[in-house]
Amino acid sequence: VIDIGCNDGSLLQYLKEKNNIDGRGMEIDQNKVQLCLSKGISVIEGDADVDLFDYPDNLFDFSILTYALQATKSPKTVLSQLVRISKKSIISFPNFGHWKIGTSLLLNRKMPVSNKLSYSWHETPNLHFCTINDFIDLCEETNINIEVKADLKNYKLSKYNGKNLFDSYFSEAGLFLISKK
Repeated sequence: VIDIGCNDGSLLQYLKEKNNIDGRGMEIDQNKVQLCLSKGISVIEGDADVDLFDYPDNLFDFSILTYALQATKSPKTVLSQLVRISKKSIISFPNFGHWKIGTSLLLNRKMPVSNKLSYSWHETPNLHFCTINDFIDLCEETNINIEVKADLKNYKLSKYNGKNLFDSYFSEAGLFLISKK
């Protein structure tokens, strides 16, 4: 398993303890890399937009990108590289199509700040704001297979059956299992 944007390594540490995985991390922030190393987690300082090209095809069973897709310079390239270097990829991201974000924009006329989106517009690391439907379109455009989508509100996994307006409107986050077609 490789966790791209692994932060302090908590997910890798959890997966290692629970499932005895062989995990690696990639993190752009040097301070977070040091945190990982202090926990004994194998991590490199790297940038997904640049460094994923260095890995051979199908090196990993799984790659994970948690709440980092929107912060990459080229989400399309990063997704393509993830499904190239791993058999399956787990991707999560904030859904900017959620009704609360739209309502906040409509009523307050400014970018919302919340627990999950805690930065002001001028400080945010987010470069690309996308909705669940935008993500689905990108996967179709790049010939990426969506195998499973998660309904985080009801804690359900389901086989992907195409776009659903309600998912994009009511889900605060997108969580997908993807692979090469």
